[in-house]
Amino acid sequence: MGFIFTAILIVIFFAILVLGHEAGHFAAAKLLKLDVDEFGFGFPPKLIGKKWKGTEYTLNAIPFGGFVKIPALDPLSGKPSSVPAWKRIIVFSAGVVMNFLIGWVAFSIIFMVGAPKGVYIGAVLEDSPAEAAGIIKGDKLVGFESIAPVIDFISPNIGEEVSLNLERKGKVLSVNIIPEESEGIGRIGVELIESGFPREGFFKGIASGFTATTSFTGRIVGAFISMFRYREFSGGTGPIGIFSAVSVAKDMGLVYFLQLLGVVSLNLMIINIFPLPALDGGHILFVLIEKLRGKPLSKKVISKVNSASFALLLLLMFVVTIRDILRLF
Repeated sequence: MGFIFTAILIVIFFAILVLGHEAGHFAAAKLLKLDVDEFGFGFPPKLIGKKWKGTEYTLNAIPFGGFVKIPALDPLSGKPSSVPAWKRIIVFSAGVVMNFLIGWVAFSIIFMVGAPKGVYIGAVLEDSPAEAAGIIKGDKLVGFESIAPVIDFISPNIGEEVSLNLERKGKVLSVNIIPEESEGIGRIGVELIESGFPREGFFKGIASGFTATTSFTGRIVGAFISMFRYREFSGGTGPIGIFSAVSVAKDMGLVYFLQLLGVVSLNLMIINIFPLPALDGGHILFVLIEKLRGKPLSKKVISKVNSASFALLLLLMFVVTIRDILRLF
């Protein structure tokens, strides 16, 4: 039952991200009076479709992704686009704008809902009393709202058994543990994380959400810069990793699910800005090249570059997915 619920949450999670991103392109195209032939969730083959007001809305077999088919912006049509460059850039940029808005909404709701104060286990040291007692990362210490009282409770009890109540996946567990002496005080070998914040009003929540969104965006950009600078790509994750993260967030509550949604949406925003032909940034790059050359690239060149870029993205997704699977064992 837990797996089914997690699977439903995953569908909702990706639907918000994918449909939200593509809705940005769709809305921009409609506002600029461009025809939209198809709005698809997932990639073909098509499972079902319904046409309404000139646009076919489809559900496709490959669920991770989506698209909006706008004939006037198709670089493979073989004809120069009659749509002004500024309009095309607006439509291609609208998806990443929506990703930013999804993140902003998610973080704003978090601040409006608030989160009860608590102390969580951030890490467990190997061969420590905590590991021996069965404490794991993500456990919540019941009865504590800040770290200081936890330290005051454990420190004096060197060599004496103490009892701790833990909340794990909605269940309360009791463990007995004997603190070890370290630098004159008792320690159990864990890293503690203090969490929680008070509920904010609507407008303050929106302001705090915007601040958090811009802050996370800056941190994500910094992480990508460091990743390419030091050629360290082990931190990425794919659908399986996200499935695992959603499962954990589900157990921790709405706030953590929304936080994950916001962070992933902002990551997708940054990735889609990359000037790769299969991404929004690549489409914008083609428009800028056209403006500089005075004419678009040939259909043959665009087709080859798009195919190579899409193959590279599929290979990257395959490698990341394999690594996610290996992490499970």
